Amino acid sequence: MPPSRISLIALHVTFYAGFAVAGYWHLPFPFAQAFILAALLIWISVVDVERLEIPDVAASLLALTGGAFAYATGSNLIDAISAGIVWPLLFWIVGAGYGKLRGWQGLGFGDVKLMVGIGLWLGFAQTTLVVFTSALSGIAVIALTKLINRQSTADIGTTAVAFGPFLCLSTWVIWLF
Repeated sequence: MPPSRISLIALHVTFYAGFAVAGYWHLPFPFAQAFILAALLIWISVVDVERLEIPDVAASLLALTGGAFAYATGSNLIDAISAGIVWPLLFWIVGAGYGKLRGWQGLGFGDVKLMVGIGLWLGFAQTTLVVFTSALSGIAVIALTKLINRQSTADIGTTAVAFGPFLCLSTWVIWLF
């Protein structure tokens, strides 16, 4: 495993563990669910950062486990299923519209597939928070990176960014709290 990948995984594990410790004091969570969710979100984030691609297997496993846990825990299954349908559809519409308007793809289909799993894990209202917080944090990180590197912010709309890690970390934090 390349050193950069090891560092990236270590960084993700540190962030996720830090939020888990903070979340544990507020809301005890089932260890098996937490481990599975964190492992899948970290896997998706690391691959997306490296390749700007979300692995189909990971997105599928996220959806399967989200649906299974929603069913097994007696959560509002209708809410989970509707979030797993509506949010990916909205992402697809935004991505297709952006592509037509700008002439290049600005939101990948991997993010659409990722939203299926996030919706099934969290339900509609919490997924709304995920989208909002990940969009704000993504914009903030891009702007801050441009500022630190003394680059113009004029080309922000043309900068390729892995959005999956923002969605994943937001999912983890909102699921914990």
